[in-house]
Amino acid sequence: MSWQEKIKTQLKTVRENVPLDQYTTLGVGGCADFLVEVKTIDELVEAVVAARKIGAPYRVIGLGSNIIPSNAGFPGLIIVNRASSLNIDTTSGRVIADSGVPLSRMILEAAGQGLGGLEALYGIPGTVGGAVVANAGAHGVSISQYLKSSSVLISSEKIKACKADWFEFGYRSSRLKYKKSDSLPVVLNVIFQFQRRKKDSILDDIAKAKKWREQNQPIGKKTCGSIFKNPVGSDDAKAKSEKEKTAGFLLDQANAKKMAVGGANVSRMHANWIENTNHADALDVRTLIEKMRLAVSEKYSVDLEEEIEYIGVWDEVMAKD
Repeated sequence: MSWQEKIKTQLKTVRENVPLDQYTTLGVGGCADFLVEVKTIDELVEAVVAARKIGAPYRVIGLGSNIIPSNAGFPGLIIVNRASSLNIDTTSGRVIADSGVPLSRMILEAAGQGLGGLEALYGIPGTVGGAVVANAGAHGVSISQYLKSSSVLISSEKIKACKADWFEFGYRSSRLKYKKSDSLPVVLNVIFQFQRRKKDSILDDIAKAKKWREQNQPIGKKTCGSIFKNPVGSDDAKAKSEKEKTAGFLLDQANAKKMAVGGANVSRMHANWIENTNHADALDVRTLIEKMRLAVSEKYSVDLEEEIEYIGVWDEVMAKD
């Protein structure tokens, strides 16, 4: 029996040939061979363990804000993580969040209990798990600064409590980011250590972060967040030279805001963001990303590195282009 046949018996709620454009904030991507949505950590573990045991390629995603699936889709099982338990201990300042909890929800609910620290990240359109894997950050604050420990499904059915140093965090990276593995470790839940502050002060900082994003980023559009990392390796560094400045600055100076491919165009509001304005597909987006990279390379001799990830079958698609 093939893994395709086994997966249908192992996971009762699995669906076949599911369009991934419904599960990405950019609205692109072909079909996943199989897709299952999980609502609890137990269901998440069950789906991952089942995929590992039968040898099915799999990928866990959250809100789909930092991924671009290929037009050819994903040849395996996509596990959509909707695990949503969130516990806040006001006495200790600790917050325990399932990996499927939206990051902004956690920040706002913690603020309501007088716990702060990650206000600068409010508005980042991802889950707690995705934020940990990518070490999400903004304005000099990163999620790794507040992570106390995390339960991670390591291999087979082994769950390990991992402290922050296990993740080997760096600028927009961790040991799990971009990792290619048939049994990729999966973040289950995370314990954060927040700071006690006046609730009004925290909410005011959240409002400032929200306002900044509304003024500087194309909120409400079909986007996937920042495309490239900043070349200096920080979002709060004082660059000494032009070529060390933010990816957005370099792209703006390279006239990226005038670029478009198919239904995808570089945002007029922020040159490091792409908008799906007219039924763009994944190849439109990736072709545009390569144009953006080339423009900066030719002007500044800087090779920008993606912050987003490509999933699915890309080699054949790119070869045909």
